[in-house]
Amino acid sequence: MTPRAKHLSLFGMMALLLIMVGTLQSWNVALTILNLCLISAIMTLGVNIQWGYAGLFNAGVMGFTALGGLAAIVISVPPVPEAWQAGGSRTMLGLCFGGISIGIAVVTWLKTANWGKKRYWLTGAVVIAGYAVMRVTVDPGIAAIEAVEPAKTGFLGGFGLPILFSWLVGGAFAAGAAWVVGKIALGLRADYLAIATLGISEIIIYFLKNEDWLTRGVKNVNGLPRPVPYEIDLQGAVWVQTWAERLGIPVIEASSIIVKLSYAALFLSVLLVVFWLSETALKSPWGRMMRAIRDNEIAAS
Repeated sequence: MTPRAKHLSLFGMMALLLIMVGTLQSWNVALTILNLCLISAIMTLGVNIQWGYAGLFNAGVMGFTALGGLAAIVISVPPVPEAWQAGGSRTMLGLCFGGISIGIAVVTWLKTANWGKKRYWLTGAVVIAGYAVMRVTVDPGIAAIEAVEPAKTGFLGGFGLPILFSWLVGGAFAAGAAWVVGKIALGLRADYLAIATLGISEIIIYFLKNEDWLTRGVKNVNGLPRPVPYEIDLQGAVWVQTWAERLGIPVIEASSIIVKLSYAALFLSVLLVVFWLSETALKSPWGRMMRAIRDNEIAAS
């Protein structure tokens, strides 16, 4: 069996299994599985660029996934005026202090290359002092934000834009984090690279789970906008009622199927675009460089 025939047979078997689930159990369940498969395929293409093309093991994928969730909140959720009024300005000021401290620490590290051990002490002192100033400024603001209707909000909210924009912003967040991770970890190899990427991923996840003022942490944000219609809106549409009557299924089930098909179309569109970009990158000079790293790292360097 040729590789092409093997791949087609595997896809055919998966399609047959989904049809069996839809026929024998529920089309809602079958479409849910299909959508999860499409999401997993998109994530797999991203991981394959590093694991497959370059042969570099990365255990930090879920950290980038968490940043995608952060983007959905920051972009689509409307701002919470009460939270911004309570402590938004102070929190932003403290974060600015933190960013400035990082910049000063980096400059200090670069400018003191010939200072020996004093370099470490001076850079460490800058980091500790900057962190202390940031916490003194930020902590009261965060406490005030999280005290604003903590059962319902307790966070700053976002920009209130269409949620589809968050897909692009999530990619930008992940790219920025990947650049930082690459600067830190790509000098490592094998198990050490896996441990470093896993550790950085856990730091990102831990931060997002515990900073309630930004994402509500583990409390979750309810009522996120959707890029597809709501089931309750579809149930009142005449064409949905007619379609459900022709198929002999309840209107509620028909509306749910339409929503899942809409999501499947969106996910499939993204998958095809990412696949095309991945294949184009593979054939580019950058892709040849990635394969060279995988096949002969010493020669590639």
